[in-house]
Amino acid sequence: MKPETAEARMLLSVIEHAQNLVAIADYGTGRLCYLNPAGMHLMGLTDEAAVAARWAPEFFTDVGFVQAPDMEAALLEHGRWEGRSEFRHFLTGEPIPVTLSTFVVERSPENRPTMIACIAQDLRTAQEHEQRLHTALEAAAYRAREQHALADLSQLAVDGDLDHLLAAAADAAAALMGVNCTSVARAEEPGGTLRVLAYRGQPPIPDTFAPGADSQPGYAAATDEIIICPDRYGEHRFATEAMNARGLRSGVCVPIGATSVWGVLTAHSARPREYSDREVLFLRSVTAVLAAAIRRIEAEEALRHQSLHDPLTGLPNRALAHQQIDAALAAARESARTVAALLIDLDEFKSLNDRLGHAVGDDALIRLAEQLQSVIHPTDTVARIGGDEFLIVCPDTASVEEAITLATRITELQIGADSAGHELRFTASVGVAVAGPEETRETLIRRADAAMYHAKATGSGYALAP
Repeated sequence: MKPETAEARMLLSVIEHAQNLVAIADYGTGRLCYLNPAGMHLMGLTDEAAVAARWAPEFFTDVGFVQAPDMEAALLEHGRWEGRSEFRHFLTGEPIPVTLSTFVVERSPENRPTMIACIAQDLRTAQEHEQRLHTALEAAAYRAREQHALADLSQLAVDGDLDHLLAAAADAAAALMGVNCTSVARAEEPGGTLRVLAYRGQPPIPDTFAPGADSQPGYAAATDEIIICPDRYGEHRFATEAMNARGLRSGVCVPIGATSVWGVLTAHSARPREYSDREVLFLRSVTAVLAAAIRRIEAEEALRHQSLHDPLTGLPNRALAHQQIDAALAAARESARTVAALLIDLDEFKSLNDRLGHAVGDDALIRLAEQLQSVIHPTDTVARIGGDEFLIVCPDTASVEEAITLATRITELQIGADSAGHELRFTASVGVAVAGPEETRETLIRRADAAMYHAKATGSGYALAP
């Protein structure tokens, strides 16, 4: 076939590069006039001479040839026929299922078909293409969901709290992987039981996972490795009784943490299944987000702790003590509780520092802080608010007498000898103030301060503010 015009040459170029079979045949004789390269490859023909030696009816198997009367009738009446048919490979004889479109391209003066063309698509290849397309679309959709989930988690990692982030991580893993349950569990101490902090999925909801080889999450935490279990039957690395009790057959556990294991992200299914590299990579991405968020939260908590605690004794500082008083007074107004404040000042502490040095003085303050904590109630707060000044906040004092009893015990405390054998003796003056119904933090501390100075001036050890 040698086209004479530029348009015809362009059309021929398109046909020759087409992926589907394109053929032209003489309608009367059935002799092939043209078969494009894709068609030659499909049918097993090597050159134009082999094509010219073939007739169109030879293309069809017996199954395809059965359709010949219907095809001919449609071409005569409508000039077109479309449907499924079956070709035969000329070399191997292998049947080739195809979708076929046949139409008249040239007619005689009597309007009879003289030349016909057909376009055929190999259904075997079409199915492969369709499967590849479906796989590609599925992968693209998965990546989109994955990126959306990781973006949401990353935003929470920047400005969210840990509880919401862990719940969102469990939600994302459950939704994206289609498993029966997911969880985030924390190893509160190396080698210890893992406490479940977030869970999504079928009941029963576990409270903990056993440590080490007694559970899959425990084993992942102990080894600091991703542990994949396609089927608990035949699993010998760790115990699977807990999985069995919860109706689970398979699972994957990914440790959370960079330098040390903070916890484990889990995903489990009720059926045996393989966990793809893509799914494991997603879980690793989630744990990376969690690890970054945990580092941020721990750093923020450390900074907050430093801003609210005394660096020498570890006690709450003035700012945190004021917060405790405000909270105690607010609660007292609603519940008729009694709030007491005890302001403590060491007598002659400066002379101890001058005589034995600041290191000994610091040691004395640390020992005193420990002793003050030993004599208070669990709900009370001891704070260091100055060099040698301490404040005790008692948010639920039963009576004035109880506050005085505490003050008396404080004046009787003895530090003892330091590490160098120096005897550290001191006395303390304590001012006690019990809050009235309309008390504010400022007035309560001012009254306790005045009482403390009165005790120091009189040498009485403690004094009660009026």
